[in-house]
Amino acid sequence: MPTFTERVAELTISEELMTEPERWLELGHARLPYWIIGNGPDLVLVHGWPVDARTWRRVVPVLAERFTCHVIDLPGAGRSTWTRETPRGCDGLTTCLSQALQEMDVDERFGFVAFDSGGGFARKVAAEMPERVVGLALGNTETPRDYSRLFLAALRNGRRFGAKAVMRLGLQFASVREKAWRTSVTDAALRKELAELFVRPLARDRRRFAGVFILADALRAEDFDGCYEAHHKITAPVRLIWGTDDPWFKLEAAKRMVKQFAGPATLVEVPGGKLFVHEEFPDTFAESVISHFTAAFGGRE
Repeated sequence: MPTFTERVAELTISEELMTEPERWLELGHARLPYWIIGNGPDLVLVHGWPVDARTWRRVVPVLAERFTCHVIDLPGAGRSTWTRETPRGCDGLTTCLSQALQEMDVDERFGFVAFDSGGGFARKVAAEMPERVVGLALGNTETPRDYSRLFLAALRNGRRFGAKAVMRLGLQFASVREKAWRTSVTDAALRKELAELFVRPLARDRRRFAGVFILADALRAEDFDGCYEAHHKITAPVRLIWGTDDPWFKLEAAKRMVKQFAGPATLVEVPGGKLFVHEEFPDTFAESVISHFTAAFGGRE
């Protein structure tokens, strides 16, 4: 099997996502960078935590050949700005995503592509606008009412007194930043890249570090239980693209979750993948998204 370095050498990186956007979404309480890339039916891409829109840098160039990709940084992430009035937590960021959609230049019908906590926000929003969402493609994401011990322990430890100070101190060391990715990706070269791209700025900038906690402050696993009810309202086709070795959101839980959706749902297993399956297997992830939405949009490209 080709190494990560060999594979990505053949993949194009979206230069747009690596530079300042030409557009911004004004939500009143927050200002979000906004990129529109590609041509075709609309897809809204929603990142997880603690990353930002740049996590799609190797997926967007492939999707953009057939779809128009609408990409943002959620409040607290990347180049976004926020205020004390910005809604927080799982429900708060779900509200922010819904508000952002109202400001985007998307057609009446669109699809969601998301992973991790972004998949939770997207499912909740999709359940409230079934007439607009033509489908969802979700990488490894929260499995409501069916959480792993690792996920529960991480949330519990994050609420302990002094946890933020300890975390920020640890992130000053490159070895700690890279080690933090071991449960999310397998390839050592990719762990180093992600640590430099997404975690090092958190260690250097207090405001960027504080942005992580727009979601994380007082977060509980139960905050994602609303996705369970959302599943029963989602009639559009859903595709789960799942890294089989993810210790955060386990494959067996995904197999149980796929049965919860009101509409057709399929599970694509990516052997060796972990939480950030779209980062480690961007070509496989993008191909699965394309086939899913080509069918969901009725073959229209």
